Amino acid sequence: YGKRILAAVTPQVTEAQCGGFYLYGDVSWCNRAFDGSHGEALLGLSYGIEERDIWSELISQKKLRTKLYDCFIPPERSTPISGKAPNGTRACAGVENKPCYTAQYESYRICLGAEKKKIDGRPFENLLPHLRDLPPLSVHLKIDTEGSEWAVLDQLMRSPEDWDRIRTLDMEVHFGWNNAGNPESVKHEAPKDRLGREVKVLERLLEKFHCTGSTLEVYRQGWNPQDNCKGGSCNEPPVYLPGGFSVEMFAVSYVNKELVN
Repeated sequence: YGKRILAAVTPQVTEAQCGGFYLYGDVSWCNRAFDGSHGEALLGLSYGIEERDIWSELISQKKLRTKLYDCFIPPERSTPISGKAPNGTRACAGVENKPCYTAQYESYRICLGAEKKKIDGRPFENLLPHLRDLPPLSVHLKIDTEGSEWAVLDQLMRSPEDWDRIRTLDMEVHFGWNNAGNPESVKHEAPKDRLGREVKVLERLLEKFHCTGSTLEVYRQGWNPQDNCKGGSCNEPPVYLPGGFSVEMFAVSYVNKELVN
């Protein structure tokens, strides 16, 4: 599975096709998605905020409104979730020392999952209703939800009209993780079956999207098993490449093929 994961996130789209790339932190954006050559996006949806969400701040600098979702982080620990970040009141000077939003944002104490329900008192909602009635290529989407992404993406790809609404996708992937927002059938899967299903979802993303980059190369440069795992202290990851390099978790970016083809 490790080799298939690597192949699925190795970019094939060129710098010329994208009109260049914008790289910051975990994102690798194709400039075509933002240059107005194929219309304009309307909205940024970000799932998994924690204390600060640089992704939605960057989208906000494109003068796009954003909606932020996280039901785990206590509001007192998260300026954007508590609603205390500058909210469309001034132009932010790039990524500032504290959270800042050039365009207006809304925050919700809601998590992303396969279906609408409460789990341990926390509300979960599915992605598709959040996309309802939006036009094609109108949404920049970020998902960092600690393992619920696979069921959510599978549902998205089964709804062609909703899949067409996604302009760019940025996410942190987690292979083999069992998230509270997953369907019950997934929670009880054998680990190997779960991993195989997740890899298939990753590969199917390439039907609609070009991968524009990932953090795997950065992680590889910092990977030194002789130092990182002295005395054999590292646990075996659920999925890895020949040689032992883990591909269990990393960030990856995509652009809709309609923007570059």
